[in-house]
Order: sequence, then C-alpha cells, then structure tokens
Amino acid sequence: MPQHVYELTFMERYRGCAPSTNHGNDTSSTCVSDPVESEPCEFVLLRTTKRVQYFVRVQKAHVDSDEISLTLLPELPEEIDFLNALKEQNSGDIAFAHQEYAAWVAPQSVVETPFGWEISLKKSEAQGIHNEKRFGEMTGDQIAELRAKRILLDDKLSVATPWLGEYRVRNGLSLQYQNGLEVHESPIPQLYRAFRETPEQFKKFAHLVSVLCLKLTHTVEDIRLLDLELAESAESPVRTNGANHWHPRYQKMQKGAVLKVRFKGRRHQYFSIRDATILEFEGICPLAIGNSDEGTMRGGHPLIEDSS
Repeated sequence: MPQHVYELTFMERYRGCAPSTNHGNDTSSTCVSDPVESEPCEFVLLRTTKRVQYFVRVQKAHVDSDEISLTLLPELPEEIDFLNALKEQNSGDIAFAHQEYAAWVAPQSVVETPFGWEISLKKSEAQGIHNEKRFGEMTGDQIAELRAKRILLDDKLSVATPWLGEYRVRNGLSLQYQNGLEVHESPIPQLYRAFRETPEQFKKFAHLVSVLCLKLTHTVEDIRLLDLELAESAESPVRTNGANHWHPRYQKMQKGAVLKVRFKGRRHQYFSIRDATILEFEGICPLAIGNSDEGTMRGGHPLIEDSS
C-alpha cells in the first residue's frame, strides 16, 4: 500500500506563516508572530514514483522552461530524510508542482545550507504522452474532460461504461510509458480528511495536488483558472455502489463539507490548423465520505497509481 506523508502535527507549525510580496515566478515566505491575521506559507509538492508525496515549505522558487531552483525549509524528519535521499546520484525522477506549474523532474543538486536547502531540478525528458485518441463515440477531448472532472469533482462513470472506457479516462494508457500517471479517484476528499482543521492549508494543498494531476496526466497543458472555495455545510450527491462507477439508483444526498470548483484549462494543440481545445466547467466535490472522516493520510486505496 502507498504511504502518504500528511501529518496534522505538521500543519500546526505553519499557522503563523505569511507569504511576502513576490514578483514573477519568484516566491518567498516569512513567519510572523500573529497567527490570526497571517496567511498560509507557500509550499511545493514533491512526489516520488513510489507514491509518497511531501508538501514542503518554500522560501524561494524560480521556474523556467527546463530548470527549477528552490530554497526549501523542511521541518518534519520525513521531509529531511527525503531531501537527503535526493542527494544520491540516479535517485530517479520525482513529480514537482508549484502554483500552476507541474512536471516530472530529475534532481541535479541538493545542498543543505544555514538558510535552507538549495535544490536544483531539471525537467525530465520522460514526461509521458500527450496523445488522447478517440474511444468509441468519445473524442479525446471528451475523455480528457471526464478525467478533469474526476480529479476535481470526484466524478465517476456510469456502470454501463465499458471497462476500456474507464481505463482510458483514468489514463491507463500512460502506464506503457515511463512516468505514466493513472487517476482512480479524486485525491481531494482524502486530503480534506487530513487537513480539515486547517482549511486554508487544505485549499493550498488541494490546489497543488490538482495541478499535478491535471498536468502530469496531460489532461490540460495550461491552467487558466482553478478557483477552490470551501463550504462547510452543503448538500452533495454521494454514490455508494463502487469505486469507479455509479448509478442513480445508488445515489443519495448528504449534507457536509464540499469544495466548490471553477476550472478552465487549455489542452495540448495537436494540429497547427486547429486551435487547442479549452475545457471549462464548475461543480462541487463532496468531501464528507461516510464515517471515514478521521485519521491521517497513511495507507488506504491508492488515489493515483504510477507505472512503478
């Protein structure tokens, strides 16, 4: 079973952190004494091919087309152990997300300094595939939209959908390539169960996880809008008859926390004579799942599966 490093104690350390003014792709954050008026710190998401992911506080980040420079401020022992492991040569690719950027990257240098960890990453040549072919009556763009709604809204397919259709929506074809990423369900509800006591941090981390999934499954190439609004008490549909499929007969309404999502993204432009498709929708991602709201993010059914 995959491990997830999402500790509630980790969140308590950052309640007094606020980002300073930043320009362009450079971001920095500093801690302030008043936890009431402060805003969340900036974070990056680092995820290994073994499905272990870390949210690490970032003091400075610079991203260009091929290289990424970071100054990280890890505090958990797991984060420090992870960064130490990156010092080893041929440590393998990792997935990286920051703001609206995500890519598979290869560590180039990892240096611990008195002011933080200076990390240099290079965009990996193995980024998976972009090609989304038609399946039956569904176009590639329609398949991508279903995947985007699964990532952001936890939408499932009808029980009448052929298995190959489910396989395509979850991006199963990418597993034939290095760094393939497969999505079985939305990572957002499980993330909420770990961070519901710190809603601003939850929204920050939900944004990072969503960007990583949307981009590394090649669902969209650019994210134009990703607005997440947490509502603590609202009605949402709950489907109870399977992990990947649903039927109206098994659907009921449940009142609880939801995430209101507004999304707009641009697909890859496959043909020069045709503009890239724009995916745009809004909806609700239910966050309360039965009685399983307690606990951390360790173990459980994998939300995302890699080729490894």
